[in-house]
Amino acid sequence: MSDGILLAVYAFDWGGEVMKQARQRILMRIIKSWMTMVFLAVPSFVQPSFAQDFDKGLSAYLDGEYAIALREFHMLAELGDGEAQFYLGEMYGLAHGVERDLVLARKWFLRASERGNFDADSRLALLYQSGFGGEQSDTLALYHARRGADNNNDASQFTLAEFYEKGSAGVAQSNARALKWYLLAADKGFTPAYLGLGRVYEKIGEIDNAKLWYQRAIDEGDEHGKEPLARLKAQNAAAKQTTGNSRKVVSSSSSSSGSTIAVEYPDEAARQSSDRVWEDDRDDFLVGANAYWDGDFSLALERLYPLAEKGVPYAQYYMGEMFDRGFGITKDHKAAVKWFKAAYKNGVSDAGNNLAYIYFTGSAGFVDRQTAMDIYHKEANAGNPVSQVSLGHAYADGKDVTENHRTAVKWYRRAAENGDPVGMFQLGLAYYRELGGVSWDYNKAYMWFTLAYEEGESDALPFKEEVREKLTAERRDLVGKMIAKCRQRNFKGC
Repeated sequence: MSDGILLAVYAFDWGGEVMKQARQRILMRIIKSWMTMVFLAVPSFVQPSFAQDFDKGLSAYLDGEYAIALREFHMLAELGDGEAQFYLGEMYGLAHGVERDLVLARKWFLRASERGNFDADSRLALLYQSGFGGEQSDTLALYHARRGADNNNDASQFTLAEFYEKGSAGVAQSNARALKWYLLAADKGFTPAYLGLGRVYEKIGEIDNAKLWYQRAIDEGDEHGKEPLARLKAQNAAAKQTTGNSRKVVSSSSSSSGSTIAVEYPDEAARQSSDRVWEDDRDDFLVGANAYWDGDFSLALERLYPLAEKGVPYAQYYMGEMFDRGFGITKDHKAAVKWFKAAYKNGVSDAGNNLAYIYFTGSAGFVDRQTAMDIYHKEANAGNPVSQVSLGHAYADGKDVTENHRTAVKWYRRAAENGDPVGMFQLGLAYYRELGGVSWDYNKAYMWFTLAYEEGESDALPFKEEVREKLTAERRDLVGKMIAKCRQRNFKGC
């Protein structure tokens, strides 16, 4: 296998990141050894020696004196030093001073990971995904990527982002999750993430952001950013010469104080409305939907209102949103009810959720909780996770239904299994507080809080951290494997 192919899969030295991180470790080693010597009263002839041996090995490694580095790292690695074990794995993986041996690389990375070295987890994720040096396992690849990423390791965050960008290692492709992890890595100055951000922003149509990150990659010396940046600039120039009206694909998520909204991409909305949209209306719909998410509500109203009157379901849905929130028009909940009803009748499930919420809260001037519950039940049984969460809340609060925490937990679980982060959070609370007939279980509470937070429920973070403090390192590792398995099963039966 050539170096180029190996590095493409193994991805050890992302633009010199290994060497940059290595230099930072020298300083950290000195600080750690000094702190240990002062506060633990370790005999000075023991602890500093180990630190000096490691620094000697690391300095030799950075200078390309691999024979010295190998000798020092090997001695310390056999004594259980996690960083020395990591660098031994690095040397065998990159053939630095030794024959390339990915079996040995994997061995030392595993030992380093067991000692809490999260850089090793980023390497193991790639080895398990590719199958180089031993077993191929998407489950273990994802486990190690998440373990490192959850512990704030930039290389692991980058690896996890790549998994989501490509839909590899057993995860569903997700631009949103890829962006999340690339941004976290980029915020730490992990420059390979800049290209990843450029690619993902380009995929979702946010061209200005894409160009920004490609340029940042170039500024950091990554030549791979030049081609896509030049291509985007050329496309932009060509668009200005033709119509001057380039469209972008918009994705967004939003929730008002009360209404729960599942947002669709405009193209997806148009596709679902295709039986009611003539070809000459499609452009108006896309312009109107994009204008809505850009905050240009006058243009959105101009394009979507005629389509709503014509019976286009998602145009009716957007009109309900605009009246419900007062976007570009006077807030009018009764008008919102009219349009949500029309959209719901035409098959837009999310319009039913919003309609039920208005009925349940009485924001349109009247309360009809029975109709709201009927809608929630219908949509929940059809698999809509927002309705499933709403039913869970209704049974937990006991409003116009008999308070029943068992039934509430049932619906939260179904929502969680459908990937809803609020359902995951509520299920975590059930395990944490022993609600709804669920037995107290810190492992499962931590699992669901972690999944909820990773899926976008920020309220889960303090609970996740609180439970984390109650778990031993061994139990946290066990939960990490539970999380990887749960994701592999698409949250079913976890």
